[in-house]
Parts: sequence; structure tokens; C-alpha cells
Amino acid sequence: MERDFPLLAAMLGSAPMRSVLLQDAVLKAETAKRWDEVAEVNRTCQKDAVCRSKALRFTPEQVDEVSAELRSLYEANAAVKAFVREKLQPAAVFSLDPSQPDEARLVDSWVATAKGLNLMIGTYCDGVPPRYAAIDSMTLQAGSPGLASLTGLILDGLDYEETASGASRSKEQTLFFEPTMRFAIRIMEANERDEAGRLWPIEKTENAAAVKAVRSVKWAKYPHSVIVVLGAGGETPNVPLSPRGKERVRGAVEAYRKGSAPFVLVSGGYVHPLQTPFSEALEMKRYLMEVYGLPASAILVDPYARHTTTNLRNAVREIYAYHIPVKKPILIVSDEAHINSVASEAFATRNEKELGYQPVVIGARVTPSSIEGIPSERSLYRDTTDPLDP
Repeated sequence: MERDFPLLAAMLGSAPMRSVLLQDAVLKAETAKRWDEVAEVNRTCQKDAVCRSKALRFTPEQVDEVSAELRSLYEANAAVKAFVREKLQPAAVFSLDPSQPDEARLVDSWVATAKGLNLMIGTYCDGVPPRYAAIDSMTLQAGSPGLASLTGLILDGLDYEETASGASRSKEQTLFFEPTMRFAIRIMEANERDEAGRLWPIEKTENAAAVKAVRSVKWAKYPHSVIVVLGAGGETPNVPLSPRGKERVRGAVEAYRKGSAPFVLVSGGYVHPLQTPFSEALEMKRYLMEVYGLPASAILVDPYARHTTTNLRNAVREIYAYHIPVKKPILIVSDEAHINSVASEAFATRNEKELGYQPVVIGARVTPSSIEGIPSERSLYRDTTDPLDP
């Protein structure tokens, strides 16, 4: 949930903000209405999952109503101002325009969050095809009696909050977005589409050794900050790392041994084939260690990216998160045809279409299979419309 909806995680984690939202009359009425609608559709929509899910989606009117109330709360309440100033940071995570006023950041983040929740429900309950249907679609059968029955069970237990302590709040103590958020998360879990949360937080799991090593790097020794290896998904089930992926790793090792950068950052999630148990990045890390002898302290992994666009975006996020020099160029490594694509105008257009920005500024070609890039802070923006890798 933290990766998909950072605004909601921040609201739930802030006692002062939570108190303001719970006490607000307009939002209390919205919450009560939502619970009433949940009870009604669970009673009347016996054989229709889409009928049930409709009660959980936010209508444009509801999004606007909440937006207006958040503006009013911001203008009138010091606790809300402090929440935005202190918790919605870095600003680039919550807005593609980090320079916008705090009030606009709060409202825009809410609108994007509501859109993301609706999309998650539409894709993984109603069966609306995602942009990349071959790898991102729902696992359950849309429109089936089994799914209708399952959604009923989810709604039956929607008032129960899943926490480590097992505590449960009354419906009156839930925030206006919680019924929808809980339904969206549980329908994702039912589809076994939990890729966004696997190994999270990554800096405390797979990247722990390398993150520790960052502190002692003498950056002036290296022309690049990291060597980013673009993942190559397998086409055959039960094959952990494709032959193409192995060749890309070999190219990265060559650059690493020449002293190009102190770290190899391997990027690629659980993508090909559909519902594969193998992460491209984790398998590349294993290959780097077992075949080439690189230590874990020299390898960063991004086990989330599902496309070349997000390979680069996620690499930049790790650079910022781990305090790696952001002005220093990265070296992007793949095969020659792939690097040709990365350097093309078509790829720049794809970035604008799918991300809304360029995750890196593409620079000089170093070899046929590698090219430089400068990280862009805009990569920090959390994309609520891509639930498997926001």
C-alpha cells in the first residue's frame, strides 16, 4: 500500500491528520454513505462482482467533493498545513510539478489516488484490460460466479482492518477512503498481483549491503555512478534467466571491471512469462555473484520494473534514495538493438506518453551496447495508475 498510495499511507500514519479527517462532517458523511452502499450492494448484487465493485469506486462527483473539502481543511487547519509540509515529502513523489503550492499538491495527489484506486478495481475485479494486458491482467476469471462469491466474502469482512496486532476499528473510525482502499488491496491479493510489495522496503533486504557501501565510495574515481542493466524477460517457463539477460549481464561486468562505476544496478521485475516466479533483477544478481564473483555490496537490484521506461525510472529512484550523486551520469547497458531503441525519438515519445516525463536525459553512446544518461528528479513521482509498479 505504501508504494501504490503514498498519500493514503501518510494520512493513516499521521495521528493529527487522521483526527482532522475523522472529525470533518463532510468526510464523515462520505464514509457513512460508503458503508451503507457496501451493505446494500452486498445484499442485492448476489451474482455480479461488477455490481458490487461499483459501490467502492469513487465517482467524479465524489472526487470533486473530497477535493473541495481538502482545500477547505487546508485553508482552515494548521495541522493539515503541517501534514503537507512535513509528510508529503519529497514533493516530487506526490506531484510531477514539485514547485506547485502545498494545497495544490495535496488535492492533486488525492485526485491521482482516487484514479488509481478506481483503475485497480476496474482492472482486477471488473476485467478492464490494462495497457499491457499480456503481463498485467487479472488472474481470476472476470464475470465468473466464483469471483462474484469472492467479492461478497471480501465485503463481508471489509470492516475488519488487517494489522499486525489484529486490532479492528469500528466503521465510524475509518477514514473516507478506507473501504475502497481495503477492497482494492484485497482484490489484488486475490489475483496474486502483489508484485509491488515484494521485498519492500528493498533497501533493508536485497540492497542492504550495497546501500551500506555507498557511504565509503570515492566518487571522483568513477566516470559513472552506477551501471544500469536493463532486464530481459524469459520466454520459457521455469527458466530463471534468459540467454539475452545473461549477455546483458556480461556487458555490465566488462564495464564494472574497467572501473566505470562502483555499482551494478540490475533492473527487472516478475514479468515474462505471465505470473513467472522469477524476478529478472534477482536472477541477474544471482548470476553476477555466482558466475562472475561480484559481491552483494557492489550490486543494487530493482525487482519491480516491468518495462524499459520503468527500468530507468526505478534506477533513478534508487540513486536518489541512496544518496548516490545525481549529477553524475549513469551507464545504461543492454544489447545493441535495445540501446538503439533507448536512444531513439520513439522511446522519448513513449516516456512522455506512459510516464509524463523523461526519466533520464539520454547522453553519449559509449559502446554499441551502452549509453549514458543523467537522472531526472521527476522519476520520483509515484504513478498510481500502474499498480504492479507505481
